[in-house]
Amino acid sequence: MKLKKWCGFCSTTFSFLPLAMKKVLFLITTILIAMQLQAQDVSLLNRIKATNSKVKSFEADLSNTLVKPKKTTSQKGKLYFVSPKEFAALFSEDSYMIVNQSKIKMDMGLFHGIFKLKDGGMMQSLSNIFLYGFQGRIQELADENDYSLTTKTEGNYHVVTGTNNKKSLLGIGYKQVIFKYSASDLLIKEIRLIDYGGSEDTYTVSNVKYDIPVDKKTFQF
Repeated sequence: MKLKKWCGFCSTTFSFLPLAMKKVLFLITTILIAMQLQAQDVSLLNRIKATNSKVKSFEADLSNTLVKPKKTTSQKGKLYFVSPKEFAALFSEDSYMIVNQSKIKMDMGLFHGIFKLKDGGMMQSLSNIFLYGFQGRIQELADENDYSLTTKTEGNYHVVTGTNNKKSLLGIGYKQVIFKYSASDLLIKEIRLIDYGGSEDTYTVSNVKYDIPVDKKTFQF
């Protein structure tokens, strides 16, 4: 029986049943609703992955806003991506993040220098948030990091939120990662990182040009 018909059946039947049976039917209805919502989430994540996995490269305008408890900063630059493991967020000579296969070079906030990307390492986790987000691989990101996922639609966007289920003893890492995809074409529009101190780091793309040649020198260091 379809969920809609089942709910209609329950609404007309509950009043004629004993209390114990009402509780059982209510529990069954709640479980069915939860299962349908979960199926909808999985379907959306699969469609997002199917769409974004087809993108081989892109170039876009990039804006970044960092909101801290007592300070807000913003900057604009360019974003370049080549599937599956290269991207560059370039704001200025003193503000950038470049991932090239197994290494990352960055000068942003507290991080300065070149780092090797190691499985389970902090820099690997950071780079994967962007790489997986660009490719729509949100379920894989959640599985690797023990995130709980929720989805919702806000206006013209599908919003996917990953909440970290692991406790951070030193407050290092991100409590939540939030991805916004266009509701019309399912392509990435925004990535937001929320750390354990409450700071929010938001990256928004616009004027995206898909599947265009990107100079390999962009990712060299």
